[in-house]
Amino acid sequence: MSEAERNHDPLIGATLGGLYHVERLIGVGGMGRVYEATHTHLGKAFAVKVLPEGRADKPDATERFLREAKLATKIDHDHIVKIVNFDSDDEHRLFIVMELLQGENLADRLDRGALPVDEAIEIARQTGEALQAAHDAGIVHRDLKPENIFITQKNGKDFVKVLDFGISKIKNPEHGDPKLTATDQIVGTPLYISPELARGVSSVDHRTDIYGLGVIMYEMITGSPPFTGQNHFQLLYKHGNEAPDPPSQRSKKANIPAHVESAVLCALEKDPDDRFESMSDFCAALEGPTVPRRARTLGVPLLVAAVVAGVAFVLWPSPAPEEPSEPEVPVPAPVTEKSDDPAETSQTEAPVELVKIELNSRPGRAFVALNGEKMGRTPLTLELEPGVEATVRFSLQGYRAQEHRLVPSKDDALVVRLKQKSRPKPPPIKTDF
Repeated sequence: MSEAERNHDPLIGATLGGLYHVERLIGVGGMGRVYEATHTHLGKAFAVKVLPEGRADKPDATERFLREAKLATKIDHDHIVKIVNFDSDDEHRLFIVMELLQGENLADRLDRGALPVDEAIEIARQTGEALQAAHDAGIVHRDLKPENIFITQKNGKDFVKVLDFGISKIKNPEHGDPKLTATDQIVGTPLYISPELARGVSSVDHRTDIYGLGVIMYEMITGSPPFTGQNHFQLLYKHGNEAPDPPSQRSKKANIPAHVESAVLCALEKDPDDRFESMSDFCAALEGPTVPRRARTLGVPLLVAAVVAGVAFVLWPSPAPEEPSEPEVPVPAPVTEKSDDPAETSQTEAPVELVKIELNSRPGRAFVALNGEKMGRTPLTLELEPGVEATVRFSLQGYRAQEHRLVPSKDDALVVRLKQKSRPKPPPIKTDF
């Protein structure tokens, strides 16, 4: 919208409800125009969303507008935009009064390219916290997209606010299952829509938001959403039927950690049952696997403490029973000459502690080769030397093989989704007449 169009907006200069003096137009969306307005008594600026006049007489639009105000207030979370008031004026214009945010939405930030992985994880984490609070209140957003994730600043850091609960759905039985319209079969934005919404499934749960945030996370770390198309129908088909490329294949320079890729692909599963059980689980997986330290790393300090205290027992993990073996003949240690160099005698080479990489595939039971050497089938755990590049290859009959290069630094996990090989088309049937 041009500056001239903004200045000629008929509401600029008007006072809504006798309290909110409209200063300027901030933005335009499908459900209304958003203005900056000043409270005439308090002198404080607010954001005011006004339902367009052409839609104010439509019951479904009015219901959706009212729902946005009610649901956002019901959740009351720091990462959800605060709703201050909902009212109408003498000219029957419906409007929602919200806190005025300074910053930009995620769509504007993504226009400048992909984000660093750490920055993307932090935005997803804060967004996930807001959505988890909504899910705990029995509310599913259903229209996650970068335009509905606003990034402001707090204490010098990015602070997320989730917007627009207009097509949210209440899933608690006591609230019923209201529909916005009689034909409300497909809701959401096609670039970010879940497979179940793309198929027109009317009964969806919180896992549809997990898919939506998975799409957004994919775009944040690669610079583009997993699926694109020339029209809505192509996008709906792809979300419902096609597997996304692993993010590391889409953006090889982004250095995407294996656990982040695994978490995103899990969130993008077609079947909701294959996704994370909760938004909190998804966000935790993005931040990294929590692998407990081996008990033996605690053994030495505990042993020392026990000896000093004169305790008669030592806390030590019990070794697993071993198969009987032939007795070993003790071999005397080789005699080495003692060096006169104190620096040489004081330094001993510490053993390298390997890191564990848990491998899995969808479908499972894929063959795994490490640097060309067969290791077994998924699920499989490899122990690799930190900082040393390794090539892991997944293969399964009927599916395209995938290779991933790893430079492990800590315990991690990698899940790959194999794509089926295209089937050859059958030869044309010849008929003689």
